[in-house]
Amino acid sequence: MPMPKRISILFFIGFFAVGSTSLGYYYYFVYEPPLKAAERFMEDMESKDIEALQKDVVVSVGLDSGSLRPPYATDTLALISEQFERGRILDQRTREGRSRDYYYLVYREPDGGVYALVVTYFNGRHRVVIPEAHLSSKKHRYLWDYTWTN
Repeated sequence: MPMPKRISILFFIGFFAVGSTSLGYYYYFVYEPPLKAAERFMEDMESKDIEALQKDVVVSVGLDSGSLRPPYATDTLALISEQFERGRILDQRTREGRSRDYYYLVYREPDGGVYALVVTYFNGRHRVVIPEAHLSSKKHRYLWDYTWTN
């Protein structure tokens, strides 16, 4: 007895339901935590909240070295002393390091400059990685130089 050659509409509904559920889980558990860390950081910078910045920021000697440390008081004071104007996150790229993954959030300043806002998982939560003062971009202390390529 030959099987019917048409696929039922219920199969398509089930297929799309499974696909959208899996994409929702991917967004919630993989894509969203670095974006939430960046959002917390921007809110802390707008409100100039030093205690919250201490929790939401980690300092790196260099992304290739993998050595991170909690920020000193001078690091957070240097951050809030700058004028902060919220930019837009355009894209998210992931780079796997030796000891941890780094999420490059492609960040556009209001003046049109494109930089990277780097986020990584450190001590139980996602935090924004700020470079040491001598490694930071010339514009702001919390941004890394980034070459935009598609």
